Amino acid sequence: MEEYEVIIIGAGPTGLFATFLAGLRDIKSLTLEALDFSGGQIPELYPEKTVYDVQGIPKINAIELRDRMEEQARTFGNEILFSSKVTDIIRNGEEIIVEVNESTRYSTKTVLICTGIGDFTPRKIGCPGEKEYVDKGLSYSVKDIDKFSGKIVAIVGGGDTAIDYANELAATAEKVYVIHHSASFKAAEKTLANARNNNKIEFLMNTSVSKVSGDLQVKNINLLNVQTNKETTLKIDNIVVAIGHVGKANLFKSVNIETSPNGRNIMVNNNFETNVPGIYAVGDIAAIAGEPAHPLIAVAGGDAYRAINIIKKYVAPTASLFGGHSSNLKI
Repeated sequence: MEEYEVIIIGAGPTGLFATFLAGLRDIKSLTLEALDFSGGQIPELYPEKTVYDVQGIPKINAIELRDRMEEQARTFGNEILFSSKVTDIIRNGEEIIVEVNESTRYSTKTVLICTGIGDFTPRKIGCPGEKEYVDKGLSYSVKDIDKFSGKIVAIVGGGDTAIDYANELAATAEKVYVIHHSASFKAAEKTLANARNNNKIEFLMNTSVSKVSGDLQVKNINLLNVQTNKETTLKIDNIVVAIGHVGKANLFKSVNIETSPNGRNIMVNNNFETNVPGIYAVGDIAAIAGEPAHPLIAVAGGDAYRAINIIKKYVAPTASLFGGHSSNLKI
């Protein structure tokens, strides 16, 4: 059984950066990803989105960002294995055994969990017709903007994802409706202002979708004004439900890792340590009691840097907690 100093679970943006940082600190690592590609939520939820909040990059397509992050992760030749779902973590004294696909096992001194929001599923509207029209005009993400060209599109939601989709789809769609059950948004101010200034985007506030209907494809949605209780019908070609995802922390049967009351997060302290010695968590999956969440690539990257340095000190007690400036290296 090959031995590692850290096994990183997840090859999303946080796991990829952690892989690079492990190499930077000369930590022998193995990164395990359940999917057969890297990037986590990027290719699954927003491959067409433009990302603006990564340091030093004014704007970049999400898939291009993923590709560059994977390239960076491979700088030092540390291993990344796809189609490798971690099915258990077993403590054996000072050794930690990581089981993959219920068969293969790897030995490590530490584990860093970077699984994003864990096993996630899109939140549903819960109205009649929703289930029947999935992939028949109803979707929970936008993976190909061109498929919406010339179409009338309804987007359900009031967060960043919904407003980002509205701005992007307005470039090709005939008309975009943003349907939101509230009178206020949770989206970034600048993004929302851009949408409000686009004459192809119309906002339907205090409104929920009560029914989805059509024939072979979506044709209509019924709308309910939650203030007046008045119901109307809107003719559309596509509906994108962007009201978030429900995540669940990946649990491992042989170790009792503490999670949040709702089971969506792994609880850590300010050093990203779980309640199990040698097991750490960082990124969207991790939560510190009493502190607000900041589910951003840039924030998780900074946390990954700190976590890897803490892990270096754990596996090599005489090492410095600070690894120096990468600008001093010839890589």
